[in-house]
Amino acid sequence: MSQLAGKTVLIAAAGCAPGVVLAQGLAQAGAQVIVIDREDRRCQALARLVPGRIETLALDVMRPAVCARLGDLWGDTPIDALIHLQPLRMAGRLGAVTMAVSALTRALRPGLAAARGRVLIVNAVPCAGAGAAERACRLGLDHLGSYLAEDMGGAVQVHTLRLMRAAGGGKAAVLLEPAVFLGFGAAQDGGLRSSSVTVCAACD
Repeated sequence: MSQLAGKTVLIAAAGCAPGVVLAQGLAQAGAQVIVIDREDRRCQALARLVPGRIETLALDVMRPAVCARLGDLWGDTPIDALIHLQPLRMAGRLGAVTMAVSALTRALRPGLAAARGRVLIVNAVPCAGAGAAERACRLGLDHLGSYLAEDMGGAVQVHTLRLMRAAGGGKAAVLLEPAVFLGFGAAQDGGLRSSSVTVCAACD
């Protein structure tokens, strides 16, 4: 994963098991990782995983106004990858998650465009027996990436990584490799602006 050296990665709603896997794995590979979560104690626990490589922002990215202020402060400082974990961290508020993911992505667009960066939305496949509302919201999140890429004029690639629980499915650690591929792999040029990949992994 030498392609990660020196890259800047923001992980939103990082205070969950996939956030630990991604923050630690990306930082150990040489990326400068900024973890964002509403609970400062979770941020600080993540920062201790790889001292000097993981920075923290204690913010509630479920609030569009907070996202807008962060975007104003961040400006066009390059962002190589923005990873959204809100669909996992805030699974009980999926309707609000859709708005929050959109708000943060748009707010950080100048930084993403400056680095020709990518956005990764990590969603979960509904479990058997999930209610109609959850299924509808999850389906909407699956399609959100292509809509966001279109809204931004194709300047930023937006991909979706879907985590599926299954008998014998892997632990959260298995999501690191596909996340790196979607966030940093393959050529930046060409017609691909959005894609979706499903893996078997723990969601929490």
